[in-house]
Amino acid sequence: MLLACVLASGCGGGDDTAVRPLAVPPIAPADPAPTISVTAPPNPADPTAITRFTSTVPFGEKGSYLSSEQIVYGFGTTAVSDAQYKDVIYTVPLRGTVRYPMAQAGAPGASKVQPSAAGGHPVVVFLHGMHDASDLNNAKGYDYLQKGLAENGYVAFSIDAGKINGLNNINASDAGALARGQLLMTTLDLLRAGNATGVFNGVELPGLKGKLDLDRVGIVGHSRGAEAVAYAVELNKQRVGISYQDVETARRSREAVVQAEAERDKARKRVDAATAVASDLDVKLFLAKAMLQAAQSQSPPAPASLIDFLTQSMQKLLSETTQARARLAAEQVALEEVSAKYRNVNSFSRMINSESEKWLGQVTSPEALRQSGVVLPSATEAPHRIRAVFSLAPINARQLSRVTHVPFATLLPTCDGDVYTLNGAQIFDDSRYTASDESAPKFQIALRGANHNFYNAHWSETDDAQGRAPLYCKAGKIETLRLSPTDQRRNGMFLMESFLRYFVGDEFQFAPYWKGQAPVPSAGCPVGETRCDERVVLTIHQPASQRRLLQNFRSADASAKNANGLATVFENFGKAVQCQTLQLGGSPPRSAACTDPVSQRPVERLFTEGEKYNPSSYDAKTLLIWSITDQAQLQWKTAGPTVAIDTGDLSTQGFDTLSVRVAVLAPIGQEVEIALVDTQGRKAALKGSDFSDALYGIARKPDGAIPLVDAPEDAIYADTGTTRPLLNMVAVPLKAFALHGVDLAHIRQVTLRFPKGSGSVAVTDVQLQRMD
Repeated sequence: MLLACVLASGCGGGDDTAVRPLAVPPIAPADPAPTISVTAPPNPADPTAITRFTSTVPFGEKGSYLSSEQIVYGFGTTAVSDAQYKDVIYTVPLRGTVRYPMAQAGAPGASKVQPSAAGGHPVVVFLHGMHDASDLNNAKGYDYLQKGLAENGYVAFSIDAGKINGLNNINASDAGALARGQLLMTTLDLLRAGNATGVFNGVELPGLKGKLDLDRVGIVGHSRGAEAVAYAVELNKQRVGISYQDVETARRSREAVVQAEAERDKARKRVDAATAVASDLDVKLFLAKAMLQAAQSQSPPAPASLIDFLTQSMQKLLSETTQARARLAAEQVALEEVSAKYRNVNSFSRMINSESEKWLGQVTSPEALRQSGVVLPSATEAPHRIRAVFSLAPINARQLSRVTHVPFATLLPTCDGDVYTLNGAQIFDDSRYTASDESAPKFQIALRGANHNFYNAHWSETDDAQGRAPLYCKAGKIETLRLSPTDQRRNGMFLMESFLRYFVGDEFQFAPYWKGQAPVPSAGCPVGETRCDERVVLTIHQPASQRRLLQNFRSADASAKNANGLATVFENFGKAVQCQTLQLGGSPPRSAACTDPVSQRPVERLFTEGEKYNPSSYDAKTLLIWSITDQAQLQWKTAGPTVAIDTGDLSTQGFDTLSVRVAVLAPIGQEVEIALVDTQGRKAALKGSDFSDALYGIARKPDGAIPLVDAPEDAIYADTGTTRPLLNMVAVPLKAFALHGVDLAHIRQVTLRFPKGSGSVAVTDVQLQRMD
C-alpha cells in the first residue's frame, strides 16, 4: 500500500525555506538515509493509488477495411536541386507504391477514423533514406506499414528516391535533404491536383479518384528521408522551387565547364605541338653545334667556306630554337590561364546523371522545358495540411531547429550502427524552444535494442553488428538485448501507426500512450511478451500553453537565476557543470559552452559528445552522452546529492505532471527521488523509477532492485561507454504529491535527490506539464 508520509515541519527534518548560496560543497560523508522520506511503490491493487499507467490502448485488432494490393505508381518526372550548388539540378522519377482502403471488411473492425464529407481518407507518405540506388526496392520496404494503415482507413504512399541516393553523396551540400524535400512536396502537389479526377500528371489511377483527404496528411521518413520529412515542416511554409531561370543557370554553368574544358584541351594540344617543335629544334641545334665543333677542330682544318656554312646554319637554328622556346613558354602560360578558368568553373560543378545532362542540354527555352514534361518543384503552391511528422533514425546535415507547430516524433534506435550519433535527439532538442507560441507536442522515443535497418524490410543488413553499435547489441555476446527484425517491426508498427492514427486521423483511443498514461500494448512488444516499456522510453514536450519551465540550462547563469528568477543549488556533488550546449560538428560547427554554476566562468564539460565515440580508441574512463543540448552535468561519490530548485510560491494549477529529463552515464542505473516542498514546509518525495524506465540504461524489466542496484549480468556492459545515454523524461503525476499532503497551490521548492553511492548524470527540462 502507499506509505503516506506527509512531510510537515515535524516530519522530515525542519525548515528548508532559506535560499542557500549557490555553491558546490566538498563531498560530504555517506548519507545513511534520505533527508526526505520516500513513499513506498504504488500498489496497483489499491484503488486510491496513483500508479504509472492509468489506461491502456488497443493495437493489433483487425482493421475496418480491406487493403488494395500494392500498386506501383508513376507520375512522370520531376527535377530536384541542391541548397548551395546552383549547377545541381537533375531529374528523378515521380514513382513509388501505394495502398488504399477498399471495401469495408466483412466484420466490423477497430478502426475509428472517419472519411471526410467528400469520402476522402487521410493520407500518409513514407520517404526512405540512403541505402542503394535500386528502383523501388527501398520504397517497397515499408509495405507492411502501408498495408496496416490501409486496412485502418488510410491511403499510404511510399516514395521512391533511389535516383537521389545514387547522387547525393557527391553532389549535395546537405546530404540530399532539399532534393528529397522537393520530391515529397511535388508528390503532394500532384496528389492534391489530381484527387478530384483520379488523374495525376496525366496518369490515371481510378482507384484513387476522390479517395484522398489532403486536409489530413502525415509524413514518415527514415534515415536521410527522416531528415527530409523534418525539413519538410519548414519547406512547407517557405517553398524552395525550381524555375526556368534556375534551369538556365544550371545549364549555362555546365556549358561553361564544357567550354572551358574544350579550351583547356585545345591549349594542351598547342603546348604539345610547341613542345614537339622546340624539342626537334633542340636536337638539330645540338647536331649543328657538334658538326661545327668537329669542323673547327679537325686536322687539317676544314675549308673556310664549310665553316662559314656550318656557322650560319647553327646561328639560324639557334634563332629558330629561341623563337620556338618563346612560343612554347607563351603556350604554357595560355594553358595555365585556361586551366585556371576550367578549375574555377569546374569547382562549382557537381556530378549528375547522364539523363539529366541530356535534359539540361535540350531545355534551351521555356517551351522546350514544357515539352520535356518534367514537373518542376513549385515555389508558390499553398502549404499542405501536414498534421504529423514521424522521423525515424534521422541524420541532421541541415542542423534543423524549426520543426514547429506540427506534432513531431523522432525515434532513436539505441543499437543504430549507421546513424550511431542519434541525430534525431538534436532535431528534437534544438526545436523544442524555437517557437515561443509552440502549438504542437514533440516526442523523443529511445528504442532500446533496435537497429537502423530493420524498420525497412528491404534493408536486411544487421548494422547493429558494426563497430559503432553498443556491446549489448551484438549477436553472439552474452545476453544480447537487441531486437529481432520481426520484433523490431512489431514495435515500429505500433509506434508509427498509433502516432499517425492519433494525430492525423483523430483516433483518440491512442491518446493515452502519447500522454504517457498507457503502456505499450502486447501487440507492439516482442513475441511472447505482454509488457515491454523497458525498451521504449518516451519523452514528451507539450505545447507552450501546456507546460511551465522550472529549470533548464540554456543561459550561462541558469542556476543562479532559474525560470522563476530564483536560485538552484547543487548540494554535495563532487563536480557540477552547467552547459548551454555541447559540441556539434557539421557546417557551421557549434562549440561546447559550459560554465561553473558558482562563478559562471567557462569550464570544460564533464561528459563527451557521443559523436566522438570511436570503438578502436575508446577509453572507458570517458563518459559519453548522446543528447548535446543544455544540461547540468553532475558527478558524486557519496550518496544523497541534491538539486534544489527554488520556486517561491508556485501554483501548479492547470498542470497535472512534474517532469525532468535525466541521462544516466554511470553506472548503468540511477534512482532519482523527486520531491515537492510547499510553503508550509510539507514535503513528499517519490521514486522516479516507480513512474519510468528511463533510469536504467538498457532494456531490463523492473525487478525491485534496478535501477538503484545494477543487475549483475550487466557488469559486462558497464564500461563500454556505448549504452547511448540520452536525456529521457521521468514524469510523476502531481496528484501523487497531493495524496501525501503537499499543497499544490503553494510550492516552494522542487528537489532531485540521487540516493546511489556514486554516479554521473545529466539533467535538464524540469517543468510542469499538462498531459490531459
